[in-house]
Amino acid sequence: MIETKLPISRIESLAQQKLDELKEADGKMTFPIDPFRLLDMNDVVIRFSNFDKLEGLLLYEKDKTSFVGINVNRPISRQRFTAAHELGHIVLHTSGNNNNFLCPINGSRKSIENEADRFSSFLLMPTTELLRQVDKYKNCLGKVGLNECLYIAEYFGVSFESCVKTIAFRIKKFEADYNNEELDKLIKAFKPASKRRELLKKTNDLELLRNSINYSYFSIINVGYITGIRFVQNLVYHENRLENVEITAQQVNDIYADFRIKGNKSEYCKEKNQNIIEALGNIEMNRYCLETEDKINVFKIQDLHKLLYKYSPYPEYAGTFKKEDNIILHGKRQPISASRLLEELANIDNKINELITNIDKYNISDYIEEVAMLHYKITIMHPFQDGNGRVSRGFLNWLLRLKKLPPIYIDTNEKKEYLDALNKIDTGGDSEDLQIIIIKAMIRTMVSIHENWQ
Repeated sequence: MIETKLPISRIESLAQQKLDELKEADGKMTFPIDPFRLLDMNDVVIRFSNFDKLEGLLLYEKDKTSFVGINVNRPISRQRFTAAHELGHIVLHTSGNNNNFLCPINGSRKSIENEADRFSSFLLMPTTELLRQVDKYKNCLGKVGLNECLYIAEYFGVSFESCVKTIAFRIKKFEADYNNEELDKLIKAFKPASKRRELLKKTNDLELLRNSINYSYFSIINVGYITGIRFVQNLVYHENRLENVEITAQQVNDIYADFRIKGNKSEYCKEKNQNIIEALGNIEMNRYCLETEDKINVFKIQDLHKLLYKYSPYPEYAGTFKKEDNIILHGKRQPISASRLLEELANIDNKINELITNIDKYNISDYIEEVAMLHYKITIMHPFQDGNGRVSRGFLNWLLRLKKLPPIYIDTNEKKEYLDALNKIDTGGDSEDLQIIIIKAMIRTMVSIHENWQ
């Protein structure tokens, strides 16, 4: 039995009060519950951090802005539980002088940690709604098994383990009586991650990530500071590797350092090596996207292309739109004809103008959804003979910066996932996977900025 000092009924009642606040704000109750929004409603700044031994932490000051840190390395379902857990500390435990809480992943747990866990469980899986969901899937004995728990966990946006144990121990509706250790063995043998992929046609991963990103704290990258320099170095390394340009991280760092100090007098500007030339151009192009005050429009991709190939043997050909049709090998959908390129670019430009005009009306996740589709459309058009991927991703970061969001890069190890996400839009118009990639990459950038802040 989990040790708590507060009566369980009291913890459940306080969790329900927070749910009532959310319902009053929205006019209705929807699931999954958004714990990040509830933290924001309580004047709490949320930041993802690269914790080692902590699920999260809370630094709380009454009547002032407080701070919650959440472990970026944990699954989104666990991050949601942690967010609700830290809200539990605020509601249950911040009346005294000690209002700072470190919440460990493992090890012995104090009663207040168990109480915050209880609060989190009641908040994310309210008993009344939990019973209602069990009723949808119950057998003739009124119980549910592991397969049914998978669907219920997805509905609430919680981990499979948390859902199974809540059903087994809180409402006693699991198909058989097991103790905690027996359930652990049963869950492990079930292999919930693979079962989830097998049984669920659609997951709620994007919705949960959208919730988290809408209320997260962001810092803008300044390429003049060490964090910005490191980001651009990583970006250029992965961008070149993504396009099969063979260059090491150390080479990129050396090129960037020399170019930053010497500018166009850098020895690397005189290099004949194509890989060095493309890395140099990539540095200039991405610095421009992260710093420029120019007004954005889709035809600025020509300027980006010129910067990308600024140091090539024939730079006068850079920035020129394709004159002939080209083919994407292994692509599900081929680029539009060169004869229609300007017309289609004009259509995209109208969408960009509309987006920027109304930029303050978009929340973060809705803006990312719009930007993801614009990125896809520019990419699939293939307006240049080469360099299209790097230009379109640079333009993507420019769009993100206009919303004061951190830039991203696609890690080399994510290349297949990224290409699959673009192809998924080709075949069904579904941009969910691309949005997930962008959101995760933004969080990765954000964590890096906060870790190396200077």
